[in-house]
Formats: sequence, C-alpha cells, structure tokens
Amino acid sequence: MPIQRSNTDPTRIPIVQLVWPLLIENILRTSLMSVDTFMLARYSEKAVAAMSLVNQFAFFIQLIYMMVSIGASIMISQNLGAGKRATAGLVGVGGLVLIAGLSIILSTLVALFATPLIALYKLDPEVALYARQFLTIYGGFSFFMAFNIGQSSIVRSWGHSYDPMWVNVISLVLTVCGNALCLFGFFGFPILGVAGVAGSTVFSQVVVCGIYYFLIKRRKDIELPLHKMAHIPRSVYKAVMNVGIPTVGENLSYNLSQIAIMTMITQMGTDTMTTFGILITVLRYVFMPGVSIGSGTQIKVGYLVGAGMHDEATRRVYKYFTVGFLISLVFIVLVVIMHQSILGIFSPKPNIFVLATSVLLVAVIHEPGRNFNTIFIPALKGAGDVHFPVYVGIATMWGISVLGAWLLGVKLGLGIVGVWIAMTLDEWLRGIIMLLRWRSGAWKSKCLVQLTDAITVSSLVLFVITCNISLYALSGPTTNG
Repeated sequence: MPIQRSNTDPTRIPIVQLVWPLLIENILRTSLMSVDTFMLARYSEKAVAAMSLVNQFAFFIQLIYMMVSIGASIMISQNLGAGKRATAGLVGVGGLVLIAGLSIILSTLVALFATPLIALYKLDPEVALYARQFLTIYGGFSFFMAFNIGQSSIVRSWGHSYDPMWVNVISLVLTVCGNALCLFGFFGFPILGVAGVAGSTVFSQVVVCGIYYFLIKRRKDIELPLHKMAHIPRSVYKAVMNVGIPTVGENLSYNLSQIAIMTMITQMGTDTMTTFGILITVLRYVFMPGVSIGSGTQIKVGYLVGAGMHDEATRRVYKYFTVGFLISLVFIVLVVIMHQSILGIFSPKPNIFVLATSVLLVAVIHEPGRNFNTIFIPALKGAGDVHFPVYVGIATMWGISVLGAWLLGVKLGLGIVGVWIAMTLDEWLRGIIMLLRWRSGAWKSKCLVQLTDAITVSSLVLFVITCNISLYALSGPTTNG
C-alpha cells in the first residue's frame, strides 16, 4: 500500500528526528568498516595495512559523488523550506542525472588506473596486491554506490531519515555474510580473500540500489518526476554544480590531505600503517555523533534559511554544537580508559599497542575539537555559505595538517604521534575560524533558493584548485623521509 503524502512543515521537523536515524546509519556504516578490519585482521595483518591506504581512495571516490548529492540536498532543503516542492523535485532528478554521467566516467577510470596508482607507493608486495584487488573491484563498480548516495540524499532531504537507516542494516548484514564466506570459506564456499570482500561490498550496493528505488516510489510525498528527465532546465544542473563543487571542496581537500599524510605513513612501515588503520576504525565511533549532528544540522539549517528564519537557525546551531562537543569528550575519555581491551581486539602485537596508546593521548584533545568542523561547517553549507569553508580548509589542512605532519612526524622523527599532533592543531584552528564565521552572520545573505545562474567563476576556480591538489596528492611519495 503506498505511503500517503505528508504536508508537514519541514521547519518544524525536530532535529532528533533527523539526527537519530543518521547516527544509527553512521554507526552501522562504521560497524561495517570495523567488521571488515576485524575479519581482515584474522585473515592477514597485511590486508589491514592495505585497507588503511585503500580506504583513503575509497572515501575520495565517495566525495566525488557527494559533490552532486550534497549540492542537490542543500537546494532541495532550502526549496522545501520556501514551499517550492516542484522545484525541489526537479533538483532531485537533475542530481541523479549528473551522478549517472559522473559515476560511469569515474568507475571506468578507477578500473583502468587502479594498478598504476597503487604502484606509485613503496609497499610490501603482498600489501600492494591486496590494495590493487580491492580498489579495482570496488572502484570499478562504484556507480552503484553513486546512485545509492544520490537516492539516500533525496530521501533524507525530504525528511525521511529513517529509510536510509534501515537500508544500511540490510547492507551491513549482506556485507558481513559475504565477507565471512569469502575470507573463511564457510559452507564450502571458495576462499576469495580481499577480492571477495570487495565483491561482497559491490553486491550489497547493487541490492541497496534497487531498495532505494522502490522506497522512493512508495513515498508519495517525495516529488521526483523522473519522466521529466529529458526536460530538466539547464539552469537546474548549473545550480546543483554551483553549490556542489564548492560544498564538497572542503571535504575533498580534507580527504586529499589525508592521502598525502598516508603517503608519509606508508614510509614508516607496515606496523605504523596497521596502527593507523586500527585507530581510524576505533575513533570513528567517537566522532560519529558529531558527524551525525552535523548532517542533521545541514538539513535543518537549509529548511530554516529557506523559510527566512535566520535567528532561529543561529540559536539552534550553538545548541547542537554544545551537545556534539560534550558527547565526543565523554566518548574519547572512555576509549582511553578502556584502550587496552579495545586495541587487543584488533592486534596482539606489542609495537602496535604502544603506538596506538601514544596516539590516543593526543586524540583526547583532537576529537572534541573536531566538532567545530563537523557541525559549524555543515551549518554554513546548509545556509548557502559554501565557499568560505573551502578557502579556509585548503589553507589549514595543507599548511598545518600536511606540512605539520611532515615536520613533526617525518623531519623531527615523532612518527605517527607527530602526525596526530599536526592534525589536532588543524582541527582546532580551522574550527575556531568556522565558529567566528557563524557568529559574524555573513551566511545570512547566502540563501540559494533563487540560484539558477551559470556556474560562478569562484566555483570553477575552486574546482581547478582541488583537481590540481588531487594530482599532487595522488602522485605518491616524493621523498625518502
């Protein structure tokens, strides 16, 4: 039976209704990564090292697709807040068309160039083999993931944040079962190793893609006129990209800076790479609440700004940040207290334990500070202030995080601890700048509801800058440390 149309005012949707399912969804996605790491650790520690590198590229691929989906999501939210439901529907269709074209091109490029890309890194031969296998399969079939990102952003922007949560439950179950079969050969299934894990992930994405399609068809309040696909005005595509390019630019710069840092870490040895992978897996649970609150904040601010309720948006974002900061502080303290038991789950090696323990002491400062960026930046983006976070992000991520990681971690020999100190300095400085930007109220004049003009010069400049940074970051290690 079709779900009935809802005429609920989006500005009245409680933030908890948006954040709670987002948190569950992010925890499920993080759990999937943790299960992958746990299973791979039982299969081969070198596979874990490979995944710590490949995950950076996997996230990079996701960000490219999010360039379109985030742009569409922000415009859908603001149009719904302004009561322009038909326009919101056209934006959704335009976003899916853009994602379709982009995903076919990117999937083909990754499949063709995964092997030479991994070859740029000075890796143990077995680690390199695992990295090539996963990246080729995962990236080569990433167009299914692209459609899932696009469809989930549409569903979420229309206020149905519980649907993606349940879809991720199905994805988690399918992937875990597939991993178990491929890594351990249960029920006589052939042991396919890392290649099988990648195939399992792709299979779950194919299933999820179909589920999202039927969910959107059932949600009669979601206006998604696919039959008008050939008649979408060019102004819609231009507007989505005008928002999407700079919006994702900050995330793209962050991921590229992490790839550059990972290049340094690969020179510190397999144990350090494994430690990095384990720590990222553990700390995702600490910053997931902040990320979820930030995602909900972006949607909520879009509704409020579209409706012209700027003062209400200002007040609520401060409240959301306070909650996120306190949650992260409590969680990281608990991780430090229980670190011996937590780290023992992933590896029994004393060297990895010592490295991870040292980094966690720095993480006590790093993780709460991350909330400035995971909450205030989405708030600025939701309001339409999409350029400022990119300018600041490129400057601090590369000038402090990457340069500092090289200086402290490589040049001064502090290793992975020095790397984490540099990343901590970046998070706090950049975050305080974002707080001051929000307090200034400059975002109040950035509403996107009327944005239908051609892609701005500043957006194109940002795109060129991030592409050049991409080529530099992906070029592999250029020093011997």
